[in-house]
Amino acid sequence: LERRGPDASHEIEIDLSTSWKATFSGHTLWLQGDFPVPQPLVDSSGNILLWNGDVFYSRIGDEHIPKGHSDTKFLLDKLENVETVEEICNTLEIIKGPWSLIYYKKSLNRIITGRDRFGRHSLLWNCLNGDGELTCPQLIISSSSQCSTLCEIPASSLYQISFENTISVKNVYSRNPYAINKKPVSDHEFFGWIPDLLDNTSSDQIISDYLNIWQKEVEGLKAALLDSIKSRVHCQPMLCKACVLLHLNGNQIKCTHSKVAILFSGGLDSSVLAALTDRVWPENESIDLLNVAFPLRTKSNPTANKFDVPDRLTGLQALEELQKLNPSRKWNFCKINVELEELLEMRKSRIATLIHPASTVLDDSIGCAQWFATRGRGVLTGCSNNEEYVSPARVVLMGAGADEQMAGYARHRQKFANGGWPLLVSEIEMEMNRISERNLGRDNRILADHGRAPRLPYLDEMVVEYLAHLPIWTKVDLRLPIGLGDKIILRALAFQMGLNKTAIEPKRAIQFGSRIAKTEARKEKGSQICDRLTKSLVLEQ
Repeated sequence: LERRGPDASHEIEIDLSTSWKATFSGHTLWLQGDFPVPQPLVDSSGNILLWNGDVFYSRIGDEHIPKGHSDTKFLLDKLENVETVEEICNTLEIIKGPWSLIYYKKSLNRIITGRDRFGRHSLLWNCLNGDGELTCPQLIISSSSQCSTLCEIPASSLYQISFENTISVKNVYSRNPYAINKKPVSDHEFFGWIPDLLDNTSSDQIISDYLNIWQKEVEGLKAALLDSIKSRVHCQPMLCKACVLLHLNGNQIKCTHSKVAILFSGGLDSSVLAALTDRVWPENESIDLLNVAFPLRTKSNPTANKFDVPDRLTGLQALEELQKLNPSRKWNFCKINVELEELLEMRKSRIATLIHPASTVLDDSIGCAQWFATRGRGVLTGCSNNEEYVSPARVVLMGAGADEQMAGYARHRQKFANGGWPLLVSEIEMEMNRISERNLGRDNRILADHGRAPRLPYLDEMVVEYLAHLPIWTKVDLRLPIGLGDKIILRALAFQMGLNKTAIEPKRAIQFGSRIAKTEARKEKGSQICDRLTKSLVLEQ
């Protein structure tokens, strides 16, 4: 937890009853307000808040957070003025931004806990039985996964914890499921978009034709993403990791280092984030592009650079396009090369514990790749002496959520082939309703381990709402080839901004693009339990 929150820490203990005590321990990564606010926070009524989150757009509902004010303190004050569990849950549900929390309401002698509906921030607890009763002698709720009995708290609900003879947990708020606009396919607009699929029709021409029909929808997505990115990159003290320490020690600092980084494969999702970040970030500020690679086995060409993996090549291609879009921007393309020996060492000493309780081969590949990428230690493109560079950014953007909403996975094509638009819609709805169960808690633990704030613009509530509002065929057209029909609305946005090559890059998952999936030369399926993780785990009982 200290690595996740290096800027302030605090701990308190209270009596809940004659039988139960509670210890609240918090570690803060300072991102909002004029100064760090140690947690847990206690108000005048004795209520206690542990908050791991961000209130974006400077408001909760209609109430605006004053400039320079801590969102944690603002939320605690707002919760003090509500009396019932229902009012507490309703207040949390109108927050725009990722969060997990533990809130003790003294007047009720209850703890309310849970995560945002997408589960963007990690929160785990002891496994409970089917009746919501504790199966261990103590209840643990934590953002960290260092105890072997912990499992992810479901993000489908919020929970109340009461303390009598036993500890009991009750679901007190169930969220409405995600749903897509099911405007009938017979809409006349749809039939205006029947692309000519002759062999000589170029991808550029198809995207141009698409833009002629759906220009308004593309502009709407662009506006929503710009607002999302702007709120995420500016919601910080404008100090890098090194300068924030100097500032907290009383020094007057003008930070000229990178404060924002992007997990950057050069694929569609990350390149669109980079191009849009360029439009909302001060011109004199650099942007770090973190590109990770693992050794490529090159028996057929032993003289080739072993780190020229697919994501490195597409990353450099996208960098060229970004440099053309804004030659005056300082783009720091950080080549993060990871040798097998270091992968084995860090998985055992650090990464396996962060991935837990996730445990599959896919969890291992993605988790390890993300950990090294977010560490941000590599060499900048154009650096003649190969001097090591470590990104000082405290905010990291990543492209999670784009594939789920805009049919970026191969399985979406299979669903469309089997059942057309209705089955595709059902699949996307199911994936969005289950997105918190799949990987976001794991990703949050991995990225935050470096003292950086992971932020996910595609999962901003207003971006999700906008995309859900659009009829499915305005976002995807899986009659078109791979690298074109999937996420076509995002491809059109990339094309419109000048990312012409990137706009038609096919989807490539990080485990394949970085080549980590082939580094250890094992034949295994992604869904298998990963023995490398289970053998590496060092957890408290």
